Amino acid sequence: MDAFQDSVSVYAAAVAIAKSIDNTQELTRLGLLITQLGTTLTTLAALQQLEQGNGTLAGDIGTTE
Repeated sequence: MDAFQDSVSVYAAAVAIAKSIDNTQELTRLGLLITQLGTTLTTLAALQQLEQGNGTLAGDIGTTE
């Protein structure tokens, strides 16, 4: 998949989730938890790369494998 397909897939999943949750507070809570998950995964990936000696900067994380 390319970046455009990834974006469409994420959007479609978000719409499906939003339609299935009637309570705005629960939807907000889920959004915050998913954001925290993404941030934590990015942090862990960056720390792994630094430990491996790649010296990757935070801005370059999205372009690494």
